[in-house]
Amino acid sequence: MILVLGSTGKIGRELVPALLDKGARVRALTRDPSRARVDQRAEVVAGNLDAFDPALLDGVDSVFVLTSGHGSDGLAQERAVAKAATGVARLVKLSTTGVHFGQTDPPSLTHAAAEQAIREAGPDWTILRPGTFMDNRFAWVPAVRGDGVIRVPEGDPASALVHVRDIAEVAATVLTTDGHAGKTYPITGGEALSTRQQVEILGDTVGRHLTYVEEPEADARARMLGYGWPASSVDGLFELKRQSAGNEEIVFDTVGELLGRAPLTFAEWAREHAATFA
Repeated sequence: MILVLGSTGKIGRELVPALLDKGARVRALTRDPSRARVDQRAEVVAGNLDAFDPALLDGVDSVFVLTSGHGSDGLAQERAVAKAATGVARLVKLSTTGVHFGQTDPPSLTHAAAEQAIREAGPDWTILRPGTFMDNRFAWVPAVRGDGVIRVPEGDPASALVHVRDIAEVAATVLTTDGHAGKTYPITGGEALSTRQQVEILGDTVGRHLTYVEEPEADARARMLGYGWPASSVDGLFELKRQSAGNEEIVFDTVGELLGRAPLTFAEWAREHAATFA
């Protein structure tokens, strides 16, 4: 039995069926089972990571550790899971490539501390460190549907964007096969694309002329604050961008090594989600 945290999120939606297809039994944790869209073959259970119930681990052999950002403190949530997992054989934690590169931006520091909690928990552990998700480009939907102008902060770095399905399939492999204990896997796509290239690919795919515009950081900051984002989140985002410049374009071959195939491309992602941008 594998307990999947974040079962209804970007990765969880792909991971649960991938595990089931491999013959694993899955216990999918969600805050509200009545509203969750989870593969019906899974056992869906309610749980609140702010008050993790150790009974959720009864009969569980492995845990996929992913906190969704809901609740008061993601680090405290992961520490609570690690502390409760004394009878579990394997923990697999989703982290970030920022830790791999030693970045000190807030998200990377939080993941680094959570990684340490998982390592100290006792059972076999594996750390997955994906780079920037292709799904982050869903933030461009309003612009694509609107004036067609994609505005990004000046100096937005090139990135080896990774498809969440690749992350999920790597996780499914690590959770269901041996030989991964004590290992850390950085995960990226197979090519680094500038933001301008991403915009061009998306425009070609959806059949719209999209304009790429770099805006000063002050303007980008004001726009994000206008969306209602907390100032601390905006500050953390810009610090992450500053520190990841030059790192995001590095390509790792983890997908090829573990899955025996090339990573999914941004063009494939764009075709898959073209209707969302229409």
